[in-house]
Amino acid sequence: MNSKVGQGDQSAKMAQTGDETSLLIACDNEGKKVVRKSFRVPVPHGLVTMNHEGLKHSVKDLSMYGIGLLVTSPDAFVIGSVLNGVQIIFPDRSFHVDVRIVHISPYEGDTLICGMEIINTHDSGYIDWMTRVVSEIKSSVLSNVAKQS
Repeated sequence: MNSKVGQGDQSAKMAQTGDETSLLIACDNEGKKVVRKSFRVPVPHGLVTMNHEGLKHSVKDLSMYGIGLLVTSPDAFVIGSVLNGVQIIFPDRSFHVDVRIVHISPYEGDTLICGMEIINTHDSGYIDWMTRVVSEIKSSVLSNVAKQS
């Protein structure tokens, strides 16, 4: 199966921002700021990986239509480029997707995070799988926060 994800949202995003970006931009008194459109969940180190061109990257966080990778260089990926056929690997399942590089930003001290938007899926079951995984991780994170309070 080959499906475009978020197709219905693309025109709305373009109308709001004037270009085809993967993040919504909101104006405030200090200019523009990035506003997330979906909840990202943290992923335990090494649990989920992304493979592209023979390189394995550890996924730091994910959402239904996005992943975040820790990277060591601001030149690790070209912002705006599309990577076709990357593989997202879970312990018991993997998916082939196409991603767009959205940003590389400072993250926790001297490290960097690369945000990628999943723009196309090649495997059936992706939506159902990710819905369940994100929901389970979200519930786990929120219950751990509640226990700490």
